[in-house]
Amino acid sequence: MTDAERDELRRLGERLRAVFAAERAAIASLDHAALATVHGDKQQLVGELGRASPAASNDPELRALFQTLRVEAHATALLANHARAAVDALLGRESAGYDRRANRTMIASSALRGLRAY
Repeated sequence: MTDAERDELRRLGERLRAVFAAERAAIASLDHAALATVHGDKQQLVGELGRASPAASNDPELRALFQTLRVEAHATALLANHARAAVDALLGRESAGYDRRANRTMIASSALRGLRAY
């Protein structure tokens, strides 16, 4: 791997870390517009990293960077799951489990069921 390839992977990795930080901030503030923007940025970076990352497997520094990215991706996913659960709780939706296709099923609270009549 050349120094230029290594530098490009570092640059892409740091950009992805910044995108994960922006995504966590958008999730924390429930900012849908920012989440949509971050999603586009993340998709672009993941594609670029996917093309470049096979060359990084032998470089310990780059392996450490990618491990850090995996940890940040996991933390972002956990925050998103907790935010979704909090919104569901605020809306009075309760999980009833999963259907046979592994889709999550929800039960509306009695207060929300009463609103349907109007």
